[in-house]
Amino acid sequence: MQTITGVRHYDVHEFSDLRDMLAQSVQRYPDLPAFRFRSTPQAEPETRTYRQFDQDIKALGSWLTTLPSVHNRIGIIGENSYAWSLAHAAVINGAGIVVPIDRLLPSSEVIDLIKRADVDILFYDPFVQPYLDQAVQEHPMLKTLICMHPDLLSRDENVPWQLPEATGDALDGAAVRYHRLDDCLAYGRQLLDAGHRTWLDKKIDPDVMATLLFTSGTTSASKAVMLSHRNLAANIRALAGVVTLPAGIRMLSVLPLHHTFENTCGLYMALHVGAQIHVADGLRYIQKNLVEYQIEMIIGVPVLFNNFYAKVQAALEKTGKKKLVYRMIPVTQLLRKVGIDLRRRIYHQLLDAFGGHLRLGICGAAPIDPQVISFFDAIGIRILEGYGMTEASPVISGCNTKVFVPGTVGQPLAGVTLAIDTDEDGGTGEILTRSDCVMLGYYNDPEATAETIDADGWLHTGDMGRIDPKSGCLQITGRLKSMIVLNTGKKVFPEEIEHLIGQHEIIRESMVWGELDESGDVVVSAKFVIDRDKLEKEKGGTVDDQSIRQMLDQLIQDINAKMPSFRSIRHYVYSFQDMVKTTTLKIKRPIEIDRMKQLMQKQQLKWRELTGRNIDTLDDHSQAKEKDTDSGGRKDEPSRER
Repeated sequence: MQTITGVRHYDVHEFSDLRDMLAQSVQRYPDLPAFRFRSTPQAEPETRTYRQFDQDIKALGSWLTTLPSVHNRIGIIGENSYAWSLAHAAVINGAGIVVPIDRLLPSSEVIDLIKRADVDILFYDPFVQPYLDQAVQEHPMLKTLICMHPDLLSRDENVPWQLPEATGDALDGAAVRYHRLDDCLAYGRQLLDAGHRTWLDKKIDPDVMATLLFTSGTTSASKAVMLSHRNLAANIRALAGVVTLPAGIRMLSVLPLHHTFENTCGLYMALHVGAQIHVADGLRYIQKNLVEYQIEMIIGVPVLFNNFYAKVQAALEKTGKKKLVYRMIPVTQLLRKVGIDLRRRIYHQLLDAFGGHLRLGICGAAPIDPQVISFFDAIGIRILEGYGMTEASPVISGCNTKVFVPGTVGQPLAGVTLAIDTDEDGGTGEILTRSDCVMLGYYNDPEATAETIDADGWLHTGDMGRIDPKSGCLQITGRLKSMIVLNTGKKVFPEEIEHLIGQHEIIRESMVWGELDESGDVVVSAKFVIDRDKLEKEKGGTVDDQSIRQMLDQLIQDINAKMPSFRSIRHYVYSFQDMVKTTTLKIKRPIEIDRMKQLMQKQQLKWRELTGRNIDTLDDHSQAKEKDTDSGGRKDEPSRER
């Protein structure tokens, strides 16, 4: 087994829990803006300083500690907002165990997660209101419901609001109570003025469960990860040991806060360094927010940075300056080597599209094309690619302020040990990690916990990778579970083939897997999602199925020529409809593969007979219906557009 432990490059203030960390930040940056946000995209921005945020946390926390509760599990479901962050901070720092829930899940899955987590208090956004009655009926323990943005409720939704001071002590048979967040804050301030100290005097045990997080997947398949204050504090300290950020840096919050990546990095790490967190008004407003807030840093997934890249390339094509820029890049790169950095002056027109101040991007959750990273670095924006998983709080490794190698996910965070389960120098094996960041375990699932964390404390990630001997950086090669084992015993990692497919502009996304053919052999198979607009633009008009098949046949021939023959794609289908994805835009392989099997069974076709066909024409209505179901039947931005 090969091991490597991350080096600490910067001094870090010690803290064992998030409460202590926040107290230090409030002391250091009391009057700095902590949050800037809007109630709707049309409203004027509001600001909360670190001192104000601290006062709101104490008020809300104090009221929460007066509520009757059995399990003290407090759920939060909603869009990114100041209210969401406030609720999370008040709960995790003394009021209970926080349970963030994915807002894009269908109502049935949300209710199932509330039941699985034994949630008895829920913070929610207005789009949840229509199915709260059902949630209460199915989970009678859910007694207290707090609407974070009641002003955005529809006029026809009559909610029986109660003032927070009217909360009773009885649980059995007690009526469900609906509260407005602002009322709760106001009453919490009254409690503090009256000398209420239950929340203030709460002692944090860093080694017990502080948050319960559900991994991506359907309700039955998702696992509930238990993280402690020690886990989260260790991850923040490990991040701060390899990445230095100035106090006051302006960040844009884009990724959903229920996901550990944004929660640890975009919220608590940001608060640790004294950053100004600007809540994006929605995906369609990102560029506008970058400009108006003069954003300096953004945390995102590959699709975000790929979209930035595509816009820059389109602008260069439109203005006819692409050749000029690409001729200048080697010159400015050479000047950088001798200490002369003219990037932001020479490429200012490109940078102005992102507000002119964006300098740093953090990318995770899925692989990003090194070409995108290298291009942005060449014009003055550094994108640091990282790697992690919820079970590790979540970041394990990443490129950082000192180590930057595009095409890798850098080195382990400070003090984090990473291993590759192979004795071959530079060889590929499963990625393991061990540190204080590793979870307590899976909730109510000791067997799964034992399978994931071995007796020596190593977390088995299920990802395959290698440590590059020259740079000491980690390269991800694929998922252990998605690995294809051929009849010959040879192993194929779909992600490597998908990366090659992704080089072709007309392919919006792809999935590679192993499928049994009629002879019982495992064959490398692929599903392509085609970008119709780019295809028609390239071909100068509408293209028929036969022409598409000829084009894809040639594409596969080109891809296969770049790989050993045993990795060659043998069969494929294509579609114009997006595949089902997680919140961080990873394709849900089991669901997609199961769809293909159902389609073959329904059409009574063998895989060989289905290859090369447009599956939308075979099962268009069914596919569209399933897609709506998987997305919860809601748009990406359900409430803030009102």
